Amino acid sequence: MAIVIDGQEYDDSKFSPELRNYITSRQELQVNKTRLNLELEKIDVLTEHFNKKIVDLLKKEASTEIKTK
Repeated sequence: MAIVIDGQEYDDSKFSPELRNYITSRQELQVNKTRLNLELEKIDVLTEHFNKKIVDLLKKEASTEIKTK
């Protein structure tokens, strides 16, 4: 199978096991990075959601507290 590295096409069946392992490790890292970036995006969205809920509830509880005094 051919693989392109830095714009150059190579036949990876001719690579040493060590080089194939490095390439596989790098590919796994790239997949993990993408997965982690997606997780960070989810965290940002959920954090914003909970921040809004906190602010809304604080306002509600603050107005209730003022009415009970």
